[in-house]
Amino acid sequence: MSETEFAIGRHCGVTFAGLKIASLVSLAKGEEDVIAGLSRRFAKKGFAFKLLREDKDRLLVYICHRGRLEAYLFLPEVRAFLKKFGYTYSSACEALEQLEGRMNGEFPHEIGVFLGYPLADVCGFLRDPNGCVLCGCWKVYENADEAAKTFERFRRCSACICLHMQRGRSLSQIFNVV
Repeated sequence: MSETEFAIGRHCGVTFAGLKIASLVSLAKGEEDVIAGLSRRFAKKGFAFKLLREDKDRLLVYICHRGRLEAYLFLPEVRAFLKKFGYTYSSACEALEQLEGRMNGEFPHEIGVFLGYPLADVCGFLRDPNGCVLCGCWKVYENADEAAKTFERFRRCSACICLHMQRGRSLSQIFNVV
């Protein structure tokens, strides 16, 4: 298994497992064929791979479940939040295109919404980046107990996926995509 496939499994497996709407992974250039192959296979299960940023040596790839992302982005409170940042969209694809356009320079903090983070935590981060009550997969500002349980589910899931990959199973085998 390539380093690229292992990195995708390690960082995005929770998304493939249905625990998270989307994930980001930074990958070394050179194995774009691996990324394209996984993208084709996982598309059959409703996942999309999108290159958000590219520099000399790295690729920043966003992987999401299209249906879950669409449902989340069209929640009234999420849509109103993104509108404050200039997002106007009639589909998740349009919203992702606008996010990609904002990826030059500093990281747009609203990306937390595109990763499925609780809106209260994204807003909390924007208000006070250092005032979180828990720091894990994201900075938590409300519902720390629930977030801690989520972080533990993510950790266990990722560990299980990594164990399968270390034992020689590909992501296609683990998630039964052809």
